[in-house]
Amino acid sequence: MRNQFRAAGLSAAAIFLLAAGEAPNSDISFLNDIAPAPVEALAEPAVEAVEDHPEFAEPDLGLILPEAGSLAQLVRDVRATGETRLDGQMECLATAVYFESKGEPLDGQLAVAQVILNRVESGRFGGSICDVVKAPKQFSFVRGGSMPAPTNMAQWETAKAIALIATSGSWPEIVPDATHFHATRVSPGWKLRRVATVGQHVFYR
Repeated sequence: MRNQFRAAGLSAAAIFLLAAGEAPNSDISFLNDIAPAPVEALAEPAVEAVEDHPEFAEPDLGLILPEAGSLAQLVRDVRATGETRLDGQMECLATAVYFESKGEPLDGQLAVAQVILNRVESGRFGGSICDVVKAPKQFSFVRGGSMPAPTNMAQWETAKAIALIATSGSWPEIVPDATHFHATRVSPGWKLRRVATVGQHVFYR
């Protein structure tokens, strides 16, 4: 699914850049590098994913800019568009990134977003992003199924960019297949496989 998101995002980004007059020499030859979708994937009904998870809506990835040389540059490019508007599911993801990892290195913030997406894909933690984020006793910033509003707008814009990047697969996984994390200051004694420590969080699968 993430590969399909990436292809759609890259193609739409090229159209956006050309329309904005920002693509150097109108060169979109990089699209030749995008692998075509398998025939069986193209033949699947477009509504199948919606039937499985009716609350999950794919985000508008048209403004994800391709081929950034670093995660920091990709975040800057996404933020610079000024168009990081999110639907309800993506807002849940960005809010989790904000409250769980604001102030962390960008790869740590992306790792948190990827954990949430891995939980959605596993199907064991909830059928949508918001289900996963609001699940009881999972994220301490959620109280009674409600999430507070971000207050630092600069960090909020970064969290929104990270959410878009994570969902589109525009950057490699920081913590492959991880489904859990905790702050380095605690030691819960989980019987899980440790994947990595990124910033102030330890990740597991």
